[in-house]
Amino acid sequence: MRNEYLKVIMSDRNEFRTTADLSFKGTDYTKLDVKIDTGCGYSSLPVSRLGLTSSEAYLLKVADSADPSVKKSISFGVNDSKLKREEDKRKFKRKMYMDLSGVTFKHNLSGLSIGSYPIGDCDIRISYDRTGNILIGMDILKLLDVHMGTIGTGQTILLACRKGKLSQAYREELNKLFDVRKIS
Repeated sequence: MRNEYLKVIMSDRNEFRTTADLSFKGTDYTKLDVKIDTGCGYSSLPVSRLGLTSSEAYLLKVADSADPSVKKSISFGVNDSKLKREEDKRKFKRKMYMDLSGVTFKHNLSGLSIGSYPIGDCDIRISYDRTGNILIGMDILKLLDVHMGTIGTGQTILLACRKGKLSQAYREELNKLFDVRKIS
């Protein structure tokens, strides 16, 4: 069943987590654990979270590394030293993508649905080496009208709906939870 809006309750670990369905390279994946991260500029998907083996991930990385039509980026971990960052930048400039665990490859996801709310097709950064969380970042969240707040029960709620498609059900839930009476 598809929802008319996205509603996620913050966990006791102060995280907004839910599930997502998507299609990547022609294969459908369902009920993937995702973390909504407002501090993340770009959404990212470690392919290990899709259940791909390291051999399968390696072959996909080889193909993407050799494909000039696939946009590549480099990302750094918060604990990466200045020396590592400089070394990785040199490798990236030399197109030594296979030697970089922090390289990401921009791909289109088909039919992305977060918390049973349809988002549609969108781009995401794919990592073939990392194993962390699937992160829904601001590049996708900016497509939505998003409200976060603490309600009378003490729960913190994230409520969102696609901009330009604010359903009556979404407006009613906004009013019920946050006393938002009118949205243009």
